[in-house]
Amino acid sequence: MVGQNSDRTVSPQVALITHAASEIGVATVQALARAGADLALATATEPDPHFMESLRSYGGRVVWFPMDQPTTGIQASQLARAVVTAFGRLDVLVANTVHRVEGQIDDEDVDDDALDVQLDMDTRSVIALIKAVSKVMESGGRVVALGSSVADRIGTPGLADFAAARAAIAAFCKGAAHDLGPRGITVNVVQIGAIASRADQSISRETLAAEREANVLKRLGTPSEVAEAIIFLVGPGATFITGSTLNVDGGYSA
Repeated sequence: MVGQNSDRTVSPQVALITHAASEIGVATVQALARAGADLALATATEPDPHFMESLRSYGGRVVWFPMDQPTTGIQASQLARAVVTAFGRLDVLVANTVHRVEGQIDDEDVDDDALDVQLDMDTRSVIALIKAVSKVMESGGRVVALGSSVADRIGTPGLADFAAARAAIAAFCKGAAHDLGPRGITVNVVQIGAIASRADQSISRETLAAEREANVLKRLGTPSEVAEAIIFLVGPGATFITGSTLNVDGGYSA
């Protein structure tokens, strides 16, 4: 079957994308499908069949894998092995796992259990996934983790715990790049800023205005702009890039 786009800039890669039903996840899998990748979609619930077929129309294989959140080391290993069993290989991991809880550190009413869940999802799950995938990846593999531009550069009120969780991923990926570099596997982080989404409907106009004004472009980013950064890092133009962070934040961290 000939896909809609014959320029297979990522092929013959098999890409595992976690939290693939999120808006950034959807934009990423669509971009990867257009680029010619075979897709392993990891989500809590099965994606819409029409969406799956739209991805297959580009000519690649698309398989859904159920994934619990947060993910333990055992579950991550099972997922990695399942992808290799289905496709015969695993070349790309897009660790798109983000859970944000806001709250001042001196707030007596803060939900500590919710903060623990945030740490489990934003840090432990991502580390478990990268470790599990690294054991089945071969030379030329690519790991991209999604982080946040508030993680290790600019503080934000009410997001200290979230920033700490995301900063841990940036630090982990630098070390992982050293560990996996001799095997020809790159590890990078995409630090995202304020991205427009359907969730904006629950955010006040004042908050949205502040988000827009916080970066130098004075607008919100789009999921597709994040996806294009990911495509670059897993593509042929990024073979000598590892241990790096790519800011997709409109200049928020400038």
